[in-house]
Formats: sequence, structure tokens, C-alpha cells
Amino acid sequence: MLISRTLLSVVVLFLSARAAADTCGLPDANADYRLIFEENFDGSGLDRGRWDTEFLWGPGVIINNESQYYVNDGQFGYEPFSVSDGVLTIKADKAPFDRSQLYLTRSIYSSSAIELLWRAPEGAVSYGIYRDGQRQGSASGGSFLQTGLRDGIDYAYEVRALDRAGNVLVTAQLTVNTADRPTPGTQQAFTLGLAASVYSPTVAELQWLSPNRASRYEVYRDGALYRSLSGSDYKSLYEVGLVEGRDYRYRVVAYDRCDERIIEQSLTLNTGSGVTPPVTASERLVVRSSIYSDSTADIGWNAVRGARRYLIHDNGALVADTDGRSLFIDDLVPGVDRRFLVIALDADGNELDRTTRVLNTADNSFALNRQPYLSGIITSYNSLRFRYGRVEARARMPAGKGLWSAFWLLNAYYKQDQPEDPEIDIIEAIGDRVTTANHAYHYQDDLDGDGFFTDRQSTEMRASISDFSADFHTYRVDWEPQRIVWYVDDVETGRVEGEQVSDEQMYLIANLAVGGNFPGPADSMTPFPALFEIDYIRVWQR
Repeated sequence: MLISRTLLSVVVLFLSARAAADTCGLPDANADYRLIFEENFDGSGLDRGRWDTEFLWGPGVIINNESQYYVNDGQFGYEPFSVSDGVLTIKADKAPFDRSQLYLTRSIYSSSAIELLWRAPEGAVSYGIYRDGQRQGSASGGSFLQTGLRDGIDYAYEVRALDRAGNVLVTAQLTVNTADRPTPGTQQAFTLGLAASVYSPTVAELQWLSPNRASRYEVYRDGALYRSLSGSDYKSLYEVGLVEGRDYRYRVVAYDRCDERIIEQSLTLNTGSGVTPPVTASERLVVRSSIYSDSTADIGWNAVRGARRYLIHDNGALVADTDGRSLFIDDLVPGVDRRFLVIALDADGNELDRTTRVLNTADNSFALNRQPYLSGIITSYNSLRFRYGRVEARARMPAGKGLWSAFWLLNAYYKQDQPEDPEIDIIEAIGDRVTTANHAYHYQDDLDGDGFFTDRQSTEMRASISDFSADFHTYRVDWEPQRIVWYVDDVETGRVEGEQVSDEQMYLIANLAVGGNFPGPADSMTPFPALFEIDYIRVWQR
């Protein structure tokens, strides 16, 4: 399952609050394999404490032009996972559309342009479009383009479906903010971004960026260990009692969960250089959001000229009165809108500006409107990340045009100082090629020597096997330093050797896709529901 580099450049990656099992040591070539992870699916359902059911980089992400939506816990009343007699079944099926509904969604094209999109309900011949209660126009089809919007502002749209007599059949509402558009990332060298802000001759603050696999930090001052900070949330150190005119030499070192050094950076701080200028304020208030998981996000806003404090309302209730410019939220529910209102006040309590931000960690309308199939994915990101090992699954994959079932390993951390971003596809089963096992190793390289690992390298192999849809087979990979060996039913079917074999930690993924670049689309003969059955998944290490 090839992951788009463009996709990785726009996602925001945050770690779950759940503890993760990380294996860090190098293998002992003389030792026997020891079982470190085993899932026999012997419960009454999928263990969601062990398995995540969405891609790490966000709810509802679609890759490789696939046609399915991976359903997370409790979405759409559809359950793609079932466990019976020690076998997990991942089911893909046609999305159940209700012909009485609009399934309103949107595409954002720029900071000022959006398009509303919907499905035609039965009996509808025209549509009225309203924004913040004011009529914007009409449409005869399933879309409406609007330009001239202001960036970072919530707009509340309503679409009314009308019959031939002009009667309203159904309405749908949607809040749109052009700040939610994906923005391509720029290539930047990996850095802590260490900087300092001086607040007075005796007070300053060190600030840095948190690497996505950071576990702890050591802060040195004038060559000696000064502070040890345990936890990935540390991004600053507040310093008081400094002496004006004196140089303080700081060095911040970040370590990962395996206690390996990630990166370090140094700076010299002298409060005698003067107070750091405040952030430039603007006349208008703009609220932006970052979604970290299906339950966590934050909103942040710019400094408004003359503002001394900000009021934050959550669905109408005042939740903060602060001079800060951000709010963390940890109780979001996928599919449920949360409307946050931010009001900027001056020193006398007069309102300077206000704007809203609606958060929803699951864009349900997008899934139901655009993706014709629903399916499932499981990953071990929050239960097992490991370096090297023997990985095996016993499974039966479905047959049918456009079906793409896979069992694979993906690197646990993206784009920072582990630049190779490896992926090991243990088995990719294309539903209309039931006697072929597809294996692949993908990684990033720096072919032009510019310091950026942006050149995708791939080794792909195919092996002939008996029908993977008729019976269960075992699919295995042995991943060792400078060697990856693939097996089907304990028979070697491919290998890659050399320095290109990465040592970055990886985690397990099993999924059932429909359509996409590799298998092509499903057709009228594709059997649904399609079933990907897994008997067990095991990981051993030396």
C-alpha cells in the first residue's frame, strides 16, 4: 500500500495518550526467535485497546485513489469488523445511501473559494443555497461554487432541496472555513527550531519544536546538565533570575523512547540584548484549528490589535477567559460538531472582534458523499512499534475485481531524522489475480544529495501461489539488518539485501481496500460484501 509523499507532507502527526510497546534493541544473530506479540482473535470482538481502526495521520484519509472509507469506531452505524471462532473478518461493502438525504459536503480550492457538493435526493429538481441565513443563489445540479470568502472565518451554509412545486423536501447544513484546506509542506531541514524570547532583564523563555518520537529532553546550561524533562509535551523552559548582560549557553538534546539521541541544538542567551518584540497584531480575529486524534484538537488565534483578553465559548457555554491565544480540547466525539466562539476584548471589556470555529474529527458527509464503499483497517501503532523481527499472518483474502487486501509494515515516525520512511508489503492480494502474491519494499532516498529524502525507491516482487481466496495461507517476512525475506506457506518467495534495508521502527497494518491505482475499480461482477479473514498475527524477535 504505497503511501503518497504529498500526503505525508500535509498531515499533522501526534502520538496517542495510550502507552505504546516499543522494541529498540538490535537482534542477536545467534539467538532463537522469541514471540513478542500474538493476536489470535479469540475474543468476542476486535480488541480496540490493542488495534487502532484508522490511519495514523487522520480520520477518513484516502490514499492511492481508493474508493473505500475506513470506518472508525461507531461511524455511520456500520461495523466492518467481526470476530468468530478465532478469526477476524474485515468486511467491505457498498455504502448505504439514503435517497431522502443530501449528504452535503464541500471542496476547498483556495483561501477564498469553495464548492458545496451533495447527492440528489429522490424528487428534487432544484436547490436553494443560503449562507448565514442569506440567500446566495440556486442550483439545478449537485454543486454550487462560491468565491470571495474571507480566510479563517466560519460560514454556515444551508442547502434546501425543492420539488417541482417549490416545496422543501430536505435541508442540510454545513459549516465551511477555508483555513481547513490542505496546504503543501515545504522542504525544511530537520531542526529543533531552538529560540528564545526575552521578557525582562531577568526573565526569558527557551522554546523548541517537539520531534514526533521525542520522549525526553536534557537541557544543558554553560556546559553542565541543568534540567531533565521527561515527556513528549515539553516544548519550552521558562527561566527567571537571569543576570542582565551575561551570556548563558544553552544546549537542548532530544531523546526518543528507545533512549537514543534524536537531535540537539544550542544557542546563547543574553537578556541585555533587549526584550523580544511582541507578536504583530492585526485588526481582525482569525481562529485556526489542529486535529490530533478522534478526540483531541486545539484552536489558536492571532493577536488582535488592542486586545487584552479573549473569551472562549464552547457550544454557547463560556469555558475560558484568558490572555493566551490557544485552547486544547480532549473530549471531542467523531461526527459531532463542536462550535467554539472566540471574542477579543480590549482593556475596558469592549468587544473588538469575534469569530467561530467548528470542530468535527470525522467528516461523515465526505465519506458518505464521495466514497461508494465502506471498509476497515487495523494498525498496531499504539500497541506495538518494533525494529527487526519475524512477522506472520495466516489469512484468506477475497476475490473480485477491484479488491485490494494487504498485510504490511509501515515506519512509525515520519520525515524527521528517520528520513527513509520504509514500508514492507508482506502480501498485497489483488482480487482478480488470485494466484499471485505481491511483495514490495519502498523507502525514500536522497539521490541528488541535497539533504532531503524525497526520491521514492521500490523493489517489487510477485510470486505464484495457490488461490488465496479459496484457502488460508501464511504470509511472512523476516526483517533483519540489511535483509528482508518474504515467505508464503513457509516457502521463500522473495528477498531484498543491502544497505537500503532500513532500521527504522515499524508497526503492523492489515486492511481491505476497494479500487485504487493498483487493482483498478470494482465492477458490477465484484461480490459484496467482500471479506478479508485473518486467523492470527504474530511477531517474533531474536
